[in-house]
Amino acid sequence: MKIFLLWITIRSRIIALIHPNLFHTAIGHRPAIKYFLLLILLLALGIAACGGGGGDPYEGGRYSTSSSGTFDVVVLKGTFRQMGRQYGLILKDQLQEFYKEAAEDFLIGLKGISYADLLVNGQANYNAYPQIFKDFLDGSAETNGLGQDKTYIMSSIFILIYMTGSGCSSLSAWGDYTSDRATVVGRNLDLAAANLRRFSKYFHVVVWNPTAYAASVANIDFMGSIFYQTAINSKGIFLELQNGQMSDTSEVWTRENTNDLLLESLFYNVTSADVDNWFQTTMPQAALIMNASFQDHTTIYEWSPTWSVRARNANGLISASNDFIDPSWTDPPIHLYATDNADTADTVARRTNLLALGELNKGNITPQKMMEIFDKTLTDSPAGATFPEGGEFKTIYSIVVQPSTLKIWLKVREYSGWEEISLAPYFSSN
Repeated sequence: MKIFLLWITIRSRIIALIHPNLFHTAIGHRPAIKYFLLLILLLALGIAACGGGGGDPYEGGRYSTSSSGTFDVVVLKGTFRQMGRQYGLILKDQLQEFYKEAAEDFLIGLKGISYADLLVNGQANYNAYPQIFKDFLDGSAETNGLGQDKTYIMSSIFILIYMTGSGCSSLSAWGDYTSDRATVVGRNLDLAAANLRRFSKYFHVVVWNPTAYAASVANIDFMGSIFYQTAINSKGIFLELQNGQMSDTSEVWTRENTNDLLLESLFYNVTSADVDNWFQTTMPQAALIMNASFQDHTTIYEWSPTWSVRARNANGLISASNDFIDPSWTDPPIHLYATDNADTADTVARRTNLLALGELNKGNITPQKMMEIFDKTLTDSPAGATFPEGGEFKTIYSIVVQPSTLKIWLKVREYSGWEEISLAPYFSSN
């Protein structure tokens, strides 16, 4: 009925424009006009079918970019299945390109991993996801042109590409250390994986606005992947993880996937008390050091799969790298790599350097200043925490976050400069 009414409206307007007396003219003697009107009808049908002309081609999702257009920002809203469909529609072309480059050309072609093995890994990861992420992936598979199997492979593509050790560094400042007393956080994702850099253009920000949840969540990750490293929710809670296995090598892989649980927690943890309770009652698969930042402070959780968790607090300035600060909280005391000659990832130096730079800039730390701090390498003077080129470890990306304004600044090394993304306009009111 809508199509018919649209056709009648367009037909009458076109006829009137062509000739004011055309209604009184035998159209059969004007074949050109007949073809023209037929074209208009087909156009109207196409508009109605494709969602144009006031329609919704992304089913409620929308596409945006960072400040200079370098990074994609995908904004989703609805159930997780609906958001998956939106995601597949928005990124259909990019996801297919990324799959070819990462899975077919790199993992299969260069690394010699069989498609069957990729699929086994992808299906195993899918089976371990919480239901919300299964729904999301199933929705994406319906619209992205890859189908289920390749969508499952893409969901764990981050792990498949790097499959090596990780580092990471963070610095948080607030109170007397920042220019406006609000929290500012800097963080490096460090990996012994230069391979990731060939896929830098596929880093993006996905914003989930799920119905019936307490908070929206923005996650920084590869396209198609569900692998949590760095995320912030609409309540201004920022979580980022760092490898803690330099201090505790124990693993309990029978537990639920730690990364998935952390990402899921941001949808319903809306206060610092919620976050603290969650860490105190949840055990990881492997040792992690978690930076939990809020608008007015940061707590760092040293999270052990066997010794539970310890919260580290500070008065305005706190840093973390990859070792537990004080081993005395365990019995017997745990051995730190940092205490011998095996500190190959410079975990002590990175943390020490960041704290020194924080003290040097006390009272003047802003997001811009934090970006300057994280641009300093281990070999600069004064030294920072970013890995210089040429070594085993690489700083893949750096991020600065201001939880009170819901703004982030993202820099992917050897690919982009600092790109600002204001998340507040993308979060729905929950």
